[in-house]
Amino acid sequence: MNISSEKKRLTLDKIRKSETFSKAPTSSSMLQYLFEETLKGTDLKEKLIEIDFFGESKNTDKSNPRVRVNIYNLRKKLTAYYEKEGKNDFWQLIIDKGQYQVKFVAKNPKERLLKSAKPAILIPYLLLFAVLILFALSRMPKKPPMLWRSFLTNKSATTLFVGDVFGVMGTTATGNIGWNRDYNINDLEEFYQFCENNPELASNLKAANYSYTNGMAALSTQRLTLLFKDYGKEFNIRFSMQSTIADIKEGNSIYIGPLKNNNKFIHFFNEENPYFKIDGDSLLFSNHPILRDTVLNLISDGSESDYSIVSKILGPDNSEQFIFFSNHDIGVRSTVEYFTNTDSLEHFTEKFLDTKDNFTAVFLTKGVNRNNTDLELILAVGH
Repeated sequence: MNISSEKKRLTLDKIRKSETFSKAPTSSSMLQYLFEETLKGTDLKEKLIEIDFFGESKNTDKSNPRVRVNIYNLRKKLTAYYEKEGKNDFWQLIIDKGQYQVKFVAKNPKERLLKSAKPAILIPYLLLFAVLILFALSRMPKKPPMLWRSFLTNKSATTLFVGDVFGVMGTTATGNIGWNRDYNINDLEEFYQFCENNPELASNLKAANYSYTNGMAALSTQRLTLLFKDYGKEFNIRFSMQSTIADIKEGNSIYIGPLKNNNKFIHFFNEENPYFKIDGDSLLFSNHPILRDTVLNLISDGSESDYSIVSKILGPDNSEQFIFFSNHDIGVRSTVEYFTNTDSLEHFTEKFLDTKDNFTAVFLTKGVNRNNTDLELILAVGH
């Protein structure tokens, strides 16, 4: 049975507009790309897709599994779509294993005919039963992940504190006047102290009227927003440089950002953590009943790797704090993604927390040019 090009496009559009694919923009875009190239008669190969779709150079490492991983995820999305939203579709879009062209196959007409020929007397009752079940399920509150339970069920407000850094206006490396960063100057008090200690430089410097943050702020905020939205919750957003201890005490807190801006959450981390202490660029681990003491140097250039610390601790006035520290953006981005993913959350909770609610974990994030990141867990301790 043949299918027209117009019908193919209508089928494709229906799939891409489905709930399954609306939450998977990469799979949706790749499906469109493979469809168009199939119509053109392109001989689709892995290398061509790597260059054409992902925009990689011809010299890309042949061992890069990106195309295969994304095609695998696309096939899973198609399977999920036809198991739910598209289960009654007449035409089924298929990408065979080992192939990249798309094809359309008509579902078994005899199977469809048998389904439609079943006795109709029970249908109204089945529909009513299904409606009642759906109604009951819709009324049941969604159970939040254990690590986020207090943030997603507590009536206390949650504030996301985005780690920004203090800036100084002065001569830049290129000889122009612009924004500069010195990690030894983290607020106005330290700026004025620097000017007092270096009067020969003071006349050419002034405190910047804005701070700076990097790409982790937008990407991590988006991931956290999606998590909270799933449970009908919201949070406030503040920049750490513009926040006081009183602001942090107003309710539950989440911090995302660097360590080297000397933010106030380092104090809370050190005060409430029984085994870990942050001292400058070092993380000290001691006093654990089983594991040996160690010191971890947190310095990295951030281009290919970044140490990150994730900790859930008690905050002031019976509040809770979820802290994501790293000196470069890839550490925060990767760990926020990990701890907002249902599967990885469940795995981490079962393996490391047992009955404990709070924890501290140290990760090494790896990723060439800060992309395709991979997390390596170095140490995780519940407390």
